[in-house]
Amino acid sequence: MIFLACFCISIIFLLIVIGNGKKVGINFFLLIAVIAIGNGGHYAVAVSQNLQEAILANKLAYVIGCFAPMMVFFIICNICRVRISGIAGTIIYSVQMIVYFSVLTTGVSDIFYKSVEYHRGETFAYLTKTYGFMHTVYLITMIGYTLAGIVVGLVSLNRKNVVSRTNVCIVLMANALSVGVYMTERFVRLDIELMPVVFVIALIIISIPLFRIYNYSITTVRSDFDDRYRRTGYIIFDNKLRYMSANEFAQELFPELEEWEIEVKIPGNGGRFNTFLRQPLMAFVRMEEHDKLYNGIFEYKDMKYRYQIGTIFSSNKRQYGYCIRLVAAKDIAPEFVRDDEIQQSEHNTH
Repeated sequence: MIFLACFCISIIFLLIVIGNGKKVGINFFLLIAVIAIGNGGHYAVAVSQNLQEAILANKLAYVIGCFAPMMVFFIICNICRVRISGIAGTIIYSVQMIVYFSVLTTGVSDIFYKSVEYHRGETFAYLTKTYGFMHTVYLITMIGYTLAGIVVGLVSLNRKNVVSRTNVCIVLMANALSVGVYMTERFVRLDIELMPVVFVIALIIISIPLFRIYNYSITTVRSDFDDRYRRTGYIIFDNKLRYMSANEFAQELFPELEEWEIEVKIPGNGGRFNTFLRQPLMAFVRMEEHDKLYNGIFEYKDMKYRYQIGTIFSSNKRQYGYCIRLVAAKDIAPEFVRDDEIQQSEHNTH
């Protein structure tokens, strides 16, 4: 049965994320959990034997509709680096809790459903409902989060040096797909329930940019390198040498990084980066010993800086990018140079 398959896929996806041991963000984790619970509710409705069982299961199914659009909105804001204040987040969560509380009154109040009837077909059970005023509020919040996410995404597309246009478009597409199908079911009244399938597809689509963002984030990559220095710069590239991210210290040394477009290869007029680091990076990429660090020193404005170029590996030892680490020479401890580093000559440029 398709409902059981969607429920199992959601659970498997949740277990994979938990077992992977990587932090993908609380909102994405909650989104997976919400979809797993909701798909379980859809399956429970389909196999229910009476009205009371179906109503209880339907309350679980509405977990998706009440909370998933909100989670996706928060995810879009996170991708686009738009900060939601704690007060605003609390208000948003409170509104959705009130909406879901109205769902829980089904069977004892008419604020969400004025009436509900149980039917059992040849293969599965289903409910027919007459909607109350809180269901209208429910639809308004769902559409509101979708439109707000689209606005945030479209505005952020112009900030190409802050967000990846590809990532934003992928999440917006998944968001529009899920809400669009729901609205089609709501107003066209299709005989088949499509939402469990659509939510699983949307979840998989959304996971693509989120895993990429996590893999190439400075916080993640720092854990793969021996970092004991307060002022350390990081510049991250993927396997195709497309620029992914950099921290503030790296941007101070190479101001042009703030203008580089994310997920685009190093521009020909790469500025100071091309002068000091482009050739060492290319040399490291051409090497076969990617398990070692490519080590060197450059000098700029009478200050020496040490760089280390290394490969980023996933937990299963699969290479997925490159990292350049930068440290001012005055901050270098004797143990900074290790036996597994490939030593390069010093470059002096004033």
